[in-house]
Parts: sequence; C-alpha cells; structure tokens
Amino acid sequence: MATKTKKKDIFKKGVIIISGLAFFWFSASAVINMIMNPQTSGEEGDISENISPDNQLQQEINGYELVLENEPDNRFALERLVELYLQGGELNSALPYMEKLVELNPENEQYQEVLSIIEQGIEAQQNPENLPLESEPIPNNPDEGE
Repeated sequence: MATKTKKKDIFKKGVIIISGLAFFWFSASAVINMIMNPQTSGEEGDISENISPDNQLQQEINGYELVLENEPDNRFALERLVELYLQGGELNSALPYMEKLVELNPENEQYQEVLSIIEQGIEAQQNPENLPLESEPIPNNPDEGE
C-alpha cells in the first residue's frame, strides 16, 4: 500500500512540475513575442484617426437610438442624444428627445429650461428677422486715453 501512495505522490509532483513548466513556457513565449514584435501606440492611433469626428458622432447617436428601441424611457440615452444633437447644432433632432425627458420628469426644472432654450433656438432659426440686434460697443472711457 505504501508503494501506491508513493506512486500517487510522484504522479502528483510530476503533474505539478509539468504544469509549472508549461506555465513558464507560455509566459516566456508571450514576453518574447512582445519583445520581438512590439506594437507602438502610433499604430493604435491610426485606427482612430481614420474615423472622422462626424462619423464617430453618428455612430454614438445610432448606438443610443438602438438603446431607446429596447428601452424608450432610458433617461441616460435620452440625455446623451440631446447632448449629441446639440453638439452638432441639430436643434430639430434634439427637440423630441428633450420633450420626452420633460414628459418623463416634469418636476425637473433643468429639463424644462433646456427645452425652452431649444424651442427658442428653433424659432430663431425659422424667423431670423426677429433676432435682437447686437448692442452697440461700449465706448472707451474718455479719461483713459487722454
């Protein structure tokens, strides 16, 4: 019986040693591969440079619109869509999402203020003749220059 336990112990030690060597080999080969084939950060930057900011913005918009298809009341997605459309100057596109936010959270005064600003901006775009005239520049203090 003692020989069976010795054989099991030897077998266990052999498996442990083989496992350790395999671990060492795979770790060493990964390090050697990194040394032999380094990836510079410039290569990663090239990928992101190929995507224009407009395309990146549109991809983000598409992603949040997909979220809203599954969760139409997702506040975060609605807020981000409003923000992204406002960044792009698309007031008409931001309006329905802002209206939805106000509808879901009527007590939120910030949402109501932003909705009002968007509506005023749309009205100003449609009726540019109603825009207030720029104020006259403030004259220099006559005592300063003389």
